[in-house]
Amino acid sequence: MDSAQYDRSVSKTALRRLRLAVSPVLIVVIFLLDTFTPLISAVAVFYVVPLLMLGDIFSVRQVRLLFLGMIGLASFSLLFDHGVRPEFATLLRYCVSVAAISITGFLVMKTIRDRQTLLGQAALLDVTHDAIFTRSPEGRILFWNRGAERLYGWSRDEAVGQNRHELLQTQFPTSLETINDHLHAQGLWEGEIRQRRRDGAWLTLLSRWSLDEPRPGKPVVILESNTDITASKAADAALRASEARYRNIFNTLAVGIWEHDFSCLRAALKNLRASGVEDLHAYLTQHPEFIRDAQQMIPITDVNETALRLMDVERKEDFFRSLAEILPSAEGSFIDFLIAVDEGRSHYQAETEVLNRRGQIIPIIVAITFPPPGHEANRVQAVVLDITERRRLQQAIDHAKQEAEQALRAAAMGELSASIAHEVNQPLAAIMTSSEAALRWMDRTPPDLDETREALTDVLQATRHATGVVSRVRKLVSRARPETEAIAVDSLAAEALRLVRHDLGRRNILVRTDLAAADALIRADRVLLQQVLVNLMTNAAQAMTAAATVAPTIEVRTRRDGDRAVVDIIDNGPGFDPDSAERAFDAFFTTRQDGMGLGLAISRSTVEAHEGTIKIVSEPGVGARLSISLPLLPA
Repeated sequence: MDSAQYDRSVSKTALRRLRLAVSPVLIVVIFLLDTFTPLISAVAVFYVVPLLMLGDIFSVRQVRLLFLGMIGLASFSLLFDHGVRPEFATLLRYCVSVAAISITGFLVMKTIRDRQTLLGQAALLDVTHDAIFTRSPEGRILFWNRGAERLYGWSRDEAVGQNRHELLQTQFPTSLETINDHLHAQGLWEGEIRQRRRDGAWLTLLSRWSLDEPRPGKPVVILESNTDITASKAADAALRASEARYRNIFNTLAVGIWEHDFSCLRAALKNLRASGVEDLHAYLTQHPEFIRDAQQMIPITDVNETALRLMDVERKEDFFRSLAEILPSAEGSFIDFLIAVDEGRSHYQAETEVLNRRGQIIPIIVAITFPPPGHEANRVQAVVLDITERRRLQQAIDHAKQEAEQALRAAAMGELSASIAHEVNQPLAAIMTSSEAALRWMDRTPPDLDETREALTDVLQATRHATGVVSRVRKLVSRARPETEAIAVDSLAAEALRLVRHDLGRRNILVRTDLAAADALIRADRVLLQQVLVNLMTNAAQAMTAAATVAPTIEVRTRRDGDRAVVDIIDNGPGFDPDSAERAFDAFFTTRQDGMGLGLAISRSTVEAHEGTIKIVSEPGVGARLSISLPLLPA
C-alpha cells in the first residue's frame, strides 16, 4: 500500500470514529431539547440527522433498532411534556416527526440492501479472469475489477478516476469517434484493440463495450469487458504460418489432386442393396468382377499439375480416364473404399499404390472427403501424397492441431464469462424491476409498506437466485453433475413465473396458467430448471415486445405424458421461421441485435443434463410453443 492509499484509509477510519462518537451526543441533545424545552417546533425531526450519519456504518438490523428507539424517545418526550391528551398541533408535530424518522429509516435500510446487492454483483465481476470496468463516456474509470488489476497491473484505487484511454494508451482499429457513434446507435460495440500494461508490455484484446440504458437523473455509463487474446492471436498467426508451410509442402513435394465423379458408383451400390445384398464385404470378396466394374464407373474429371508430374503425364487431356487404368488389378484396399462409400462415411484415407504412365508402381496415401448423402457426387476431390513425405506431413498436421487446441482453450474462458453474464441477466432484471416497484410504493402517501416489503422480498429472492445461477452454470459448463432433489413440477413452474412476473407486468403481458401435474415429481436441480423456464418466458416476452404483438399473452402449462412430465411455454408472438427454429439451440445464434445467442443453447444443455428434451413447435406469425419433457420419479 502506497502513502496516498494509507492516508485515504486513515482518513476514512477517523471519519467513521468521529461519526460514531458524535451521533450519540447529538441524539442526547435532541432528546433533551425535545423533552425539557418549551420549543413548539417538531424538534424530534432532527433525529434523522444521526440516523443518516450512522446509515452507512450500521447493519440493517442495527438501523431498524436505532430508528425504533428514536421513535420511542420522541413518544416519551410527548407524554412527559403533554400527557396522554396533547393538543392537536402538538400531536401533529409528533406525527410529522415519527413519519420523518420512519421514512428515513426505511430509506436507509433500502440503501444498505442496495449497497449489499451492488457489492455482491461487484464480487461476481471479480470472479472472472476478464478485465471488466465501467467508465463515463469521456473515459473516466468508475469501477475496476480484479481481472483488470491482474491484466493491466494497476490496482483499483490507482485506476478509478483515471482516464481510461490515457492510462492504457489504447490503440483502436478505427477512429474513436466512429466507434462511439456505433456504440450510441447500437448500444454495443465489439472489436480488437491494443493496450499497454503498467510494465510497458502491449496486449491484444477482444473488447466489448455495452452502453447502459440512460435513465432520468442517472449518468450514462459504459461497461467494458476485455479478454486477453494476445496468446491466441500468436497461436492464430502460428497456425496461419503452419498452413502456409503445409501449402508449400503440398505444392512442392509432389502432392497431387484429382477430381472424380462418384454418381454412377453410388447408383450401382444402391442397386446392390435393393437386390438383397446385406453383407457387402462378403459379396465383393466373392465377385471380384464387380470391383473392376466399379473402378470403371469412377471417371477422373480433373487433375492439378503436381498430379500430372506424379503420374508422368504431360497434359491434362492425356491423363487417365478412370481408376481402372491407375489401380493395380490386385488392389485389395479398394474393397474398404467401396464399403466406406456404401456406409455414407464422410472421409476415407488409405495407403495404396498406383501405376504411372510408364507402368511404375508409386506408393501413395489417398485421402477423400465425401459429400453428405443427397448432395452432388460428381465433383469429389482426392488428395494423393507420395508415401515418402508421410512423416513430415504428419508432423506438420500434429503441430497445427496443437496450436488450434491452444486457441480453443483461450476462447473457452470467454465463453464461460459470456454464459454467466447471460444467465445472470434475468435475475438482475428481476432485481431492478422489484426495486423500482418498491420505490413506487414508498413514494405513495402514505407509503404502502406491505407492498414495499413484498417487493424487497422479491429482490432478496432474485439475488439468491442469481447466486445459485452462477454456481450452477459454472458446474454445468465444467460438466459436473447437477445437484438434484425431488421437485414438484407445478411448484417449479409457479416459482419460475414468480421470478418474472414483475417484468411481464411491466410489459403489459397477460399470463395464463394451466398446471395439471399436481402429483408429478422429477429429480432435478431446482435453480437450473427454474432458470430454463425464466429464459423461455423472457425470450417470449422480448419477442412479443419487439414485434408489437396485440394483446401479448404467455401461457404456462404442465401435464403428465406417460412416465414423463411436460412443461409448455406458449406465446402468441411472431413465432419462428423454419430456419430459425432449426438453429435456435445452436450456441451464439440469435435473431436480436443485442442478443448473445446463449440462452436456448444453455437451456438445451441443462435439460439434456436432466435426461430430458426440449423442442420448438411454431409457425411464423402465429406464436410459438417450447415444450420441455422430463422423466418422472417412480411412484
